[in-house]
Amino acid sequence: MIRNNKLIAALALSAACTGAHALNDQPAVGQSATTSFATAPGAHFILNGGLTYGGDTLVTVNYSDGSSGKVKAGSFVQLGAGMLFQMQDNPVALQITANYHYDLERGSNGSVLFYRYPIEALAYYTGNERWRLGGGVRYVANPMRTINLNGTMYRISFDNAFGLVGEAGYAITPDFWVNVRAVLEKYQPRDYTINGAFSANMSTSPSVNGNHLGVNFTYQF
Repeated sequence: MIRNNKLIAALALSAACTGAHALNDQPAVGQSATTSFATAPGAHFILNGGLTYGGDTLVTVNYSDGSSGKVKAGSFVQLGAGMLFQMQDNPVALQITANYHYDLERGSNGSVLFYRYPIEALAYYTGNERWRLGGGVRYVANPMRTINLNGTMYRISFDNAFGLVGEAGYAITPDFWVNVRAVLEKYQPRDYTINGAFSANMSTSPSVNGNHLGVNFTYQF
Protein backbone atom coordinates (compact mmCIF):
# COMPACT_ATOMS: atom_id res chain seq x y z
CA MET A 1 0.00 0.00 0.00
CA ILE A 2 0.99 3.64 -0.53
CA ARG A 3 0.49 5.48 2.71
CA ASN A 4 -2.07 8.22 3.41
CA ASN A 5 -0.84 9.81 6.66
CA LYS A 6 -3.23 10.05 9.63
CA LEU A 7 -1.57 13.35 10.52
CA ILE A 8 -3.76 15.07 7.90
CA ALA A 9 -6.93 14.08 9.77
CA ALA A 10 -5.44 15.10 13.12
CA LEU A 11 -4.40 18.53 11.80
CA ALA A 12 -7.80 19.08 10.21
CA LEU A 13 -9.60 18.29 13.49
CA SER A 14 -7.27 20.58 15.44
CA ALA A 15 -7.78 23.42 12.95
CA ALA A 16 -11.57 23.04 13.08
CA CYS A 17 -11.62 23.15 16.88
CA THR A 18 -9.24 26.13 16.98
CA GLY A 19 -11.42 27.94 14.47
CA ALA A 20 -14.54 27.36 16.58
CA HIS A 21 -12.67 28.82 19.56
CA ALA A 22 -11.51 31.86 17.59
CA LEU A 23 -15.03 32.68 16.39
CA ASN A 24 -16.19 32.98 19.99
CA ASP A 25 -13.11 34.66 21.44
CA GLN A 26 -14.09 38.26 20.64
CA PRO A 27 -15.90 40.18 23.38
CA ALA A 28 -19.32 41.52 22.49
CA VAL A 29 -19.93 45.27 22.53
CA GLY A 30 -20.49 46.36 26.11
CA GLN A 31 -19.43 43.00 27.56
CA SER A 32 -18.02 43.15 31.06
CA ALA A 33 -14.32 42.42 31.50
CA THR A 34 -15.28 39.71 34.00
CA THR A 35 -16.76 36.71 32.20
CA SER A 36 -18.68 33.95 33.92
CA PHE A 37 -17.66 30.48 32.78
CA ALA A 38 -20.55 28.78 34.54
CA THR A 39 -22.85 26.83 32.23
CA ALA A 40 -26.34 28.32 32.23
CA PRO A 41 -29.00 26.08 33.78
CA GLY A 42 -31.10 24.09 31.36
CA ALA A 43 -30.54 22.09 28.18
CA HIS A 44 -27.72 22.75 25.70
CA PHE A 45 -27.03 21.14 22.33
CA ILE A 46 -23.37 20.08 22.07
CA LEU A 47 -20.89 19.01 19.42
CA ASN A 48 -17.68 17.19 20.28
CA GLY A 49 -14.65 15.73 18.56
CA GLY A 50 -11.23 14.50 19.55
CA LEU A 51 -8.34 12.10 19.23
CA THR A 52 -7.86 8.82 21.12
CA TYR A 53 -5.08 6.28 21.41
CA GLY A 54 -4.84 2.80 22.89
CA GLY A 55 -6.13 -0.72 22.77
CA ASP A 56 -4.83 -3.86 21.09
CA THR A 57 -3.41 -3.70 17.59
CA LEU A 58 -5.93 -5.25 15.21
CA VAL A 59 -3.93 -4.96 11.98
CA THR A 60 -0.42 -3.81 11.07
CA VAL A 61 -0.22 -2.39 7.54
CA ASN A 62 3.09 -2.37 5.65
CA TYR A 63 3.46 0.26 2.91
CA SER A 64 5.53 0.17 -0.27
CA ASP A 65 7.73 3.05 0.99
CA GLY A 66 8.93 0.90 3.89
CA SER A 67 6.76 2.56 6.54
CA SER A 68 3.96 0.89 8.47
CA GLY A 69 0.78 1.83 10.28
CA LYS A 70 -1.43 0.19 12.88
CA VAL A 71 -5.19 0.07 13.31
CA LYS A 72 -5.88 -0.22 17.03
CA ALA A 73 -8.99 -1.06 19.04
CA GLY A 74 -8.83 2.20 21.03
CA SER A 75 -7.89 4.75 18.37
CA PHE A 76 -8.16 7.25 16.52
CA VAL A 77 -10.93 9.87 15.99
CA GLN A 78 -14.25 10.20 17.82
CA LEU A 79 -16.95 12.63 16.65
CA GLY A 80 -20.36 13.13 18.21
CA ALA A 81 -23.34 15.28 19.13
CA GLY A 82 -25.88 15.31 21.91
CA MET A 83 -27.39 17.21 24.82
CA LEU A 84 -26.07 18.54 28.13
CA PHE A 85 -28.45 19.49 30.97
CA GLN A 86 -27.14 21.74 33.74
CA MET A 87 -29.21 21.49 36.91
CA GLN A 88 -30.60 24.70 38.38
CA ASP A 89 -29.98 24.17 42.09
CA ASN A 90 -27.16 21.59 42.13
CA PRO A 91 -23.61 21.67 40.72
CA VAL A 92 -24.36 18.69 38.48
CA ALA A 93 -24.67 18.39 34.71
CA LEU A 94 -25.90 15.36 32.75
CA GLN A 95 -24.79 14.65 29.20
CA ILE A 96 -25.77 12.12 26.54
CA THR A 97 -24.11 11.86 23.12
CA ALA A 98 -24.20 9.66 20.04
CA ASN A 99 -20.76 9.19 18.48
CA TYR A 100 -18.77 7.67 15.64
CA HIS A 101 -15.33 6.31 16.63
CA TYR A 102 -12.88 4.96 14.06
CA ASP A 103 -9.29 4.11 13.18
CA LEU A 104 -8.16 3.90 9.56
CA GLU A 105 -5.17 3.06 7.39
CA ARG A 106 -5.51 3.55 3.63
CA GLY A 107 -3.29 2.78 0.65
CA SER A 108 -3.46 2.58 -3.13
CA ASN A 109 -4.81 -0.98 -3.20
CA GLY A 110 -7.13 -0.98 -0.20
CA SER A 111 -7.90 0.10 3.34
CA VAL A 112 -8.19 -1.17 6.91
CA LEU A 113 -10.93 0.29 9.11
CA PHE A 114 -12.17 -0.32 12.64
CA TYR A 115 -15.35 1.58 13.48
CA ARG A 116 -18.06 1.61 16.13
CA TYR A 117 -20.97 3.77 17.33
CA PRO A 118 -20.67 4.63 21.05
CA ILE A 119 -23.60 6.15 22.96
CA GLU A 120 -22.31 7.83 26.11
CA ALA A 121 -24.15 8.92 29.27
CA LEU A 122 -22.01 11.04 31.63
CA ALA A 123 -22.55 13.05 34.81
CA TYR A 124 -20.30 15.97 35.81
CA TYR A 125 -19.61 17.87 39.02
CA THR A 126 -19.70 21.54 37.99
CA GLY A 127 -19.08 23.34 41.29
CA ASN A 128 -16.03 25.09 39.82
CA GLU A 129 -16.80 27.44 36.90
CA ARG A 130 -13.81 26.46 34.75
CA TRP A 131 -13.34 22.83 35.74
CA ARG A 132 -15.64 19.84 35.62
CA LEU A 133 -15.05 16.25 36.66
CA GLY A 134 -17.25 13.32 35.80
CA GLY A 135 -17.78 9.88 34.42
CA GLY A 136 -20.31 7.41 33.23
CA VAL A 137 -20.92 4.57 30.81
CA ARG A 138 -20.94 4.02 27.09
CA TYR A 139 -22.73 1.46 24.98
CA VAL A 140 -20.76 0.60 21.85
CA ALA A 141 -22.94 -0.52 18.95
CA ASN A 142 -21.86 -2.43 15.83
CA PRO A 143 -18.07 -2.69 16.31
CA MET A 144 -16.58 -3.80 13.00
CA ARG A 145 -13.11 -4.36 11.54
CA THR A 146 -12.88 -4.40 7.75
CA ILE A 147 -10.02 -5.03 5.34
CA ASN A 148 -10.73 -4.04 1.74
CA LEU A 149 -7.83 -5.44 -0.30
CA ASN A 150 -7.84 -5.40 -4.10
CA GLY A 151 -11.62 -5.44 -4.13
CA THR A 152 -12.11 -8.27 -1.62
CA MET A 153 -13.76 -7.38 1.71
CA TYR A 154 -12.65 -9.27 4.83
CA ARG A 155 -14.81 -8.40 7.84
CA ILE A 156 -14.82 -9.26 11.55
CA SER A 157 -17.98 -8.37 13.49
CA PHE A 158 -17.82 -7.89 17.27
CA ASP A 159 -20.56 -8.09 19.88
CA ASN A 160 -21.96 -4.80 21.16
CA ALA A 161 -20.07 -3.74 24.26
CA PHE A 162 -20.30 -1.64 27.43
CA GLY A 163 -17.50 0.62 28.65
CA LEU A 164 -16.67 2.99 31.52
CA VAL A 165 -15.68 6.61 30.95
CA GLY A 166 -13.83 9.08 33.20
CA GLU A 167 -13.36 12.68 32.09
CA ALA A 168 -11.96 16.00 33.34
CA GLY A 169 -12.77 19.21 31.45
CA TYR A 170 -11.52 22.82 31.40
CA ALA A 171 -13.44 25.78 29.96
CA ILE A 172 -11.44 27.75 27.36
CA THR A 173 -14.47 30.02 26.90
CA PRO A 174 -17.92 29.77 28.51
CA ASP A 175 -19.04 27.58 25.58
CA PHE A 176 -15.84 25.80 24.53
CA TRP A 177 -14.28 23.00 26.60
CA VAL A 178 -11.20 20.82 26.31
CA ASN A 179 -11.51 17.42 28.00
CA VAL A 180 -9.07 14.68 28.95
CA ARG A 181 -10.64 11.23 29.19
CA ALA A 182 -9.97 7.57 29.88
CA VAL A 183 -12.15 4.68 28.67
CA LEU A 184 -12.20 1.03 29.76
CA GLU A 185 -13.83 -1.45 27.39
CA LYS A 186 -13.28 -4.68 25.48
CA TYR A 187 -14.70 -6.29 22.36
CA GLN A 188 -15.68 -9.91 21.78
CA PRO A 189 -15.27 -11.13 18.16
CA ARG A 190 -18.43 -12.75 16.77
CA ASP A 191 -17.99 -13.85 13.16
CA TYR A 192 -15.76 -13.53 10.12
CA THR A 193 -17.02 -12.97 6.58
CA ILE A 194 -15.46 -12.63 3.15
CA ASN A 195 -17.41 -10.49 0.67
CA GLY A 196 -20.44 -10.85 2.93
CA ALA A 197 -20.39 -14.66 3.02
CA PHE A 198 -20.01 -16.34 6.42
CA SER A 199 -16.56 -17.87 6.84
CA ALA A 200 -15.98 -18.60 10.54
CA ASN A 201 -17.53 -18.36 14.00
CA MET A 202 -15.19 -16.35 16.24
CA SER A 203 -17.24 -16.35 19.46
CA THR A 204 -14.63 -18.48 21.25
CA SER A 205 -11.74 -16.18 20.27
CA PRO A 206 -10.08 -14.03 22.96
CA SER A 207 -11.62 -10.63 23.58
CA VAL A 208 -9.90 -7.49 22.28
CA ASN A 209 -8.73 -4.76 24.67
CA GLY A 210 -10.19 -1.39 23.63
CA ASN A 211 -8.96 0.68 26.62
CA HIS A 212 -7.78 4.12 25.56
CA LEU A 213 -6.92 7.69 26.53
CA GLY A 214 -8.10 10.73 24.64
CA VAL A 215 -8.42 14.48 24.34
CA ASN A 216 -11.57 16.01 22.92
CA PHE A 217 -13.21 19.39 22.44
CA THR A 218 -16.83 20.25 23.23
CA TYR A 219 -18.80 23.23 21.99
CA GLN A 220 -22.15 23.91 23.67
CA PHE A 221 -24.95 26.07 22.29
